[in-house]
Amino acid sequence: MGRYENILILSPDCTKGEEEDLLNRIRANFAKTGATIIKEDDWSIRRLAYPIRKKDKGHYFFFLLDMDEAGLGAIGKFYKNIDFILRHMMVRVDDNEKGPDKAPDHVLFDELESEFS
Repeated sequence: MGRYENILILSPDCTKGEEEDLLNRIRANFAKTGATIIKEDDWSIRRLAYPIRKKDKGHYFFFLLDMDEAGLGAIGKFYKNIDFILRHMMVRVDDNEKGPDKAPDHVLFDELESEFS
């Protein structure tokens, strides 16, 4: 078993009902692969650094999981088959990781662009 952070970016076109159904399917898929959800956070809708599938915003979700490495491939295949998932990332972390205390601050890209002009 290892501990993993999983970040999902869902399409902002997803309705609340579709979003909740999708999150329930994701939780069920975690259970099928033997993963245990340690922490789950909704990081709200945020502006993307660059457009993904012609979307400039995405709804971010964070999961902290305990799972076997064998389940990573199954979860990756599951994510690729869902159109509402714009991006996903799974990162191995220390076994004593507790996850962030709060969601990251929103980044204002317009301010960053002026720094490099």
